[in-house]
Parts: sequence; structure tokens; C-alpha cells
Amino acid sequence: MGLDPEVTPRLASGVKAVAVSSAHMESIMKRTLLVTALALLPITHVQARQDGQSKIPVLIVSGANNHDWQWTTPSIESMLDESGLFDVTITYDPATDLADEKSLARYQALVLDYNGPRWGPDAEASFLKAVRGGVGVAVIHAANNAFPGWVEFEQLVGHLWRQGTGHGRFHTFGLEVLDYDHPITATMPDFVDHPDELYHRLVRVEGYERTVIGVSHSSKESGGTGNDEPMIIVGAFGKGRFFHTPLAHVWSGQEQTKVSHHDPQLRTLIVRGTEWAATGAVTDGLAQPNHLSLEEAQAGWRLLFDGQSTRGWHRAGGEGFPDKGWTIQSGCLRNTSGGGDLLSDDTYRNFELAFEWKVARGTNSGVKYRVRREGNSLLGPEFQILDDAGTNEDDNPLSAAGSLYALTAAQDKQLQHAGQFNQSRIVCRGGHLEHWLNGRLILSADVGSEDWAARLARSKFRSIPEFASERPGHILLQDHGGEVWYRSIRIRDLDLQDNWESLLQDEGLDGWTVAGGARYVREGNTIIGDVNGRLGRNSFLVTDEIFEDFQFQVEVRIVERGNSGIQFRSDYREKDAVVFGYQAEIDEKSRAWSGGIFEEGRRGWLDDLRDNPAGRQAFRLDEWNHYFIQAEGNDLRVWVNGVTTAHLVDDKPLLKGFFGLQVHGGKSGRFHWKNPRIRRL
Repeated sequence: MGLDPEVTPRLASGVKAVAVSSAHMESIMKRTLLVTALALLPITHVQARQDGQSKIPVLIVSGANNHDWQWTTPSIESMLDESGLFDVTITYDPATDLADEKSLARYQALVLDYNGPRWGPDAEASFLKAVRGGVGVAVIHAANNAFPGWVEFEQLVGHLWRQGTGHGRFHTFGLEVLDYDHPITATMPDFVDHPDELYHRLVRVEGYERTVIGVSHSSKESGGTGNDEPMIIVGAFGKGRFFHTPLAHVWSGQEQTKVSHHDPQLRTLIVRGTEWAATGAVTDGLAQPNHLSLEEAQAGWRLLFDGQSTRGWHRAGGEGFPDKGWTIQSGCLRNTSGGGDLLSDDTYRNFELAFEWKVARGTNSGVKYRVRREGNSLLGPEFQILDDAGTNEDDNPLSAAGSLYALTAAQDKQLQHAGQFNQSRIVCRGGHLEHWLNGRLILSADVGSEDWAARLARSKFRSIPEFASERPGHILLQDHGGEVWYRSIRIRDLDLQDNWESLLQDEGLDGWTVAGGARYVREGNTIIGDVNGRLGRNSFLVTDEIFEDFQFQVEVRIVERGNSGIQFRSDYREKDAVVFGYQAEIDEKSRAWSGGIFEEGRRGWLDDLRDNPAGRQAFRLDEWNHYFIQAEGNDLRVWVNGVTTAHLVDDKPLLKGFFGLQVHGGKSGRFHWKNPRIRRL
């Protein structure tokens, strides 16, 4: 029967199904067990619930199965426990425990590892009521074999083991993600060499909407159909969400099949699927990827990748962004190889670089820095990005994950397994280099020291005496084979840390020009703007100097009620000398849109606070308010009193212009702007 007609893609080259020899399976088991051992290390800051969030209560339903349920149920429990997301309970007597509606109501998801006798009318009615009311369901492997003839259960599961269903040999195969918009698979790499049993010809039952978001190819060589078969299925049953994977086979008395559960790729999938079934969302690395807080911006951090555009990067072999290999998916720079290395547009000498990354099984990549062209090569020190277990690099510490490639090994590291995000940081201060991984300093090196000279002399870079020296260079993301995801790429240029400039000169309002009829005066480090109701046209005090990319901050206070704003990247219209450009709003109205972005003289509101309740609470009338504005290319951000009030990626950007302090016409008002200052980017 094959896969549903709408699911037609085949797996990409390199992830097709293959039959497994006993020797190869033993190798797979060793690598997989090693990664599982690493996964057991307590890296709570990467995937644990955020402070103040309670764990998700889930119930694993077990007690009977034609598979090794006495082993698989505790195994599934360990997967969920290790994530730090769940409060797990197990029932081995579902006929009794599921019949208790009050007890069942405390769970957000039910994980089915059950294939046995019917539960009885009370338990079955209670189960259906809970799911229709919003409790999620995760269906694991042979649970799709259960309950022939129970129509509602069959409609919920959707793809069933029934007459005509089968599988080939236990073997390794890949899994191709079909939907990168779904929370479960949004940043999940394709599976590579997953050892398991691959169900084929599952019987689809009509009645409820469901979607296949991941498939595996059932090769004829392994005893399969030659078709792509559904391996990740999602849908809804009433208000409840369900996640279903036919993977995770373990047969009683066949010890070697336990490797399916040991594979971190499967463990990640079951955690993500269960969380989505319970909550509709998936916890994935940082709580707010590709985000800058005000504190980070003030400290000089900038986003090198905003999760939406390729601005700031080009292919290493020439101009422009690669037309293959590199894509933006789910807020990540995803590389599937073939596009070549990526190079930052700008160069950096002394800096801190922070980023999140994860890899598919067996992937090799790297982040190079202080990169310069040496002959035909782009060379620089490299933070190695690697799936250690999947590439057997644990035996070669100079090329393992986190190492300063070929020079210094990482120490005392806690590495997330393939498919999970790691948080990394690189620090360059003069000749001092540091690599950080998941909150730990894993190596430091001093360029020019005796130790460095000895290491360099033993390395492949020995013919380049100035390798990694204190000169500006690019950041490079390596395309080295396999699938890798990068996001939250942020940099702090340490050479710019003290480069704040006051926009006030020694005397009066030198460096500024008044446009309009309002009165502007300076008292100390404060500019005061006044207008009365007879003034019909907006007035501006504008800088004589033009600015491009910058960070700007000022303290603002409304003394007498009126409307104002801070112009940036602004100019005069030629025909009538009217000011136009971006404006960070200062708004005394009850709508409270202070800090939104308005385009004076052209398009009007570009980013208001209609859907930003926290932002509407940020500005305080009759008090000093801190404004922080950052403009990089077409990426514009405004914070008021530490709260993000606007973030605009403008498709028709103004890229340079003056600053202006607006006094709105038509109504009396008095405004104070204290200590305006700028840092050029």
C-alpha cells in the first residue's frame, strides 16, 4: 500500500536505509551508548524549565505489550526525566488508574507504551474525555498495534498496525523531516544511521485530521517496501494534541535492539513530541533565541544573525549569499553542505562571540575567527563543531568538539548530544584566547607564549608564524559536511567598549540646528524644548552630523503634556524642507505607544505597541525615562526603561541621517532630553 499519496519526498543522499552487519551494529551500539552516557550528564542550563515554570505532569501508560515493556517503559521514563521538563508517573494498571477522572485530570499528556487487553468501559470513557478536553497523547511504537475495533482509539492514532502491516530487518536508516514549521521538527536535524525496526504499510484510518511531518525510506534491501513510510505523525483529537512515532522497537530477549532507545536522535524526538503534545510548544535551547536584552545591547553586544535575514554574511568564495547549502529555517542558519563556507562582512580583532549550535549525527563543522587569506586558503583559529560520538573523535582530542582545532584540546566539557543545542563562547583579548561550552571554560591559550610556539610547531599551521596573531579578521562558519544549525550569533567588539560620544559639545547647542518655531535651550547636560498651542507645524532640533549604524541613549521627561519623539536616520524633503525619517515615539496619550517606531513625513506607523502590553507599561509620565535605540542596517530596535518597545526589520530602510528632537505642533508642551550619547557601530 505504501505511503499516503501526499507524502512523496525521498530521503536525501547519505541518509538512505542500509542493512546492518553484526560488526557494524556493534559499532553503532558502542557509539550510541557513549552518547547516551554523555547525555546523562547534568547540563541543566541548556534544556531545563525556566525559573518559575513548573514541570509538565505526564503519565506513562504501560503494563502489557508484545514487546519488552518491562524495559521500554523505564527507558522512556529516563528520556523524559533527563530533559528536566517533566514530572513523570507510570501506571501499570491502566484499567484502574485511567478510570479515575479526577486523578487523570492532573496530567497534561499521556504516553502510551501499551499493547494489551482493553481497559474497560470506565477507563476508556475517562481516557477519551480527557483527550477531547485537551490532554495530549504520545503514541510510541507498538502502541499503534493496540485495540482493534475500538473506533475512537483507532481514529486518534490514525496510522495503525493492522492486517497487511509489516517491517523488514532491524537495521540503520535515516529519517527526513518534512515540516520545519512544526514545533517538534522546527530545528530538528534529519536522523542519520538510526538503528531500529521500520514499520511499513501502516493502515490509515479516516476521521480526524493528522499530518506526517517525518518519513523514513523502507528499502527493499532491508525487506521493506521501497516506499517512504510515516515516522512522525501529529494531529488533534478534540482539544487534545497527539504525537505518534512507530520508532523505538525493543524485543524481549533481543538485547541488541535496545540500541534504538539509546540513540540520542530518538530520545530527542520523544522528548520534543511529548512536550508538544502536552503544551503545544517545544523548549529548545535559549528561552529567546536571536534576542538582545537592553543590558546586552548596552554592554556592546550585537546580533550577527537576527534569525530572519542573511545580512552581514557572504560566501567565502565571492560576493553574495550562497544559493545552495545554507538556508534560514526556524530562526537558524542551517547548513546541509554544498554551499561553501560563510564569512562575516565585518572584521574583528578583540571580541567576545557567543552562539548556539547543534549538529546531526556524524556532522563536522567549525567556527573560525581572526580569519585572513593565506595564499588560496582562509585560515584562522577554529572552535571545532562536531558530533564527537558519531565521528569517533573522542580518540583525537585536538579535533574533538570545542577544541582549538589541531592546537589545544578542550577540558572538562559537557557536550549536548547530536540534535540538541549547545551554547558556546569565544573570547579574544590580545593574544589571549578562550573557548567556553555550556557555561564552562574548556580551554585557554596565549598566542606567542612558549607553549603556543611548541604547539604551533607540531601542527599543520607551523609554516604560518603569524597564525592567530592579534590582527583583525573575519568570522567564518565552516561547511565541512553534514547538517549543522547556528543561531543567536552575537558579538561584542572589545575595541569599541569605551567609544560612547556625547552629542552635546562644550558650548550651548553647537552642532545642532533648529528646524521650526519651537524654542530649544540647553541647561547643563539637558536640552529643553518648549512649544505653545499657536505653533501649527512640528519643530525639530537636529544634529549637523549624519550617522549610519549606531547605538543611542538618552533620558527623556515630559514636563508639560504634549507629543514628542526622537528622530533618527532622518533628512529634509527637498521640495519643502519638511523633516522625514524614523522616530521613536514619546507619547503622553492613554494609548501609551511611547517607544514605538513611526516614520515622520512618509509611511507613518511602522511598529506600534498595539500588541505589546509590556511595552505600553514601560514609559512613566512625569518621570525620567531611559531610551535606548539601536540601528544596524535594516534592523531597528528601541527599549524604554529596559523593556523592548519596538523591533523592526524594514524592507525599505533608511540607512543614514541625522538625529532630531521633536516638539509636536498644535499643543503646548515642554520636554527634557538629558545626556544624549551615541556609540557608532
